[in-house]
Amino acid sequence: MTSLSTTSLYIPSIRRCFTEDMIINIFWKHNLGKVYRVDFEIITCDIPGTWDFEFQQARIYLETGHSWDSEITQSLEKCGTYKLNHPNFDGSIETWLMKVNTTPIPKAHTLMNIHQLMHENKMLRAKIQELLDAKSF
Repeated sequence: MTSLSTTSLYIPSIRRCFTEDMIINIFWKHNLGKVYRVDFEIITCDIPGTWDFEFQQARIYLETGHSWDSEITQSLEKCGTYKLNHPNFDGSIETWLMKVNTTPIPKAHTLMNIHQLMHENKMLRAKIQELLDAKSF
């Protein structure tokens, strides 16, 4: 997998108590790769409008110019997964199953803040709706 160094990793299920900083620190401590960003996504349940309160999904992004540890890349190439076992603060062992994130979100290159981005998004949605309305006539 030659493109593996430019992709991100995906953890299908990770406890919600882990923050971005904690995950970055764990990757640093185990020399697995220089992580610059972690995106979290809630895990929805079968009942509409409900979600898992204990677990979430995580997508982990590698800093540009760095690569994942060879142990990760070899395991992903051979098995399609990588298991990380790391000790928790209470001495228990936490296991994360990781896969290649096949739909990474690119790094944003903007000088806008979140409020400006939301306004721009709102304006674009209104323009799209206007175009759809005009097309339906």
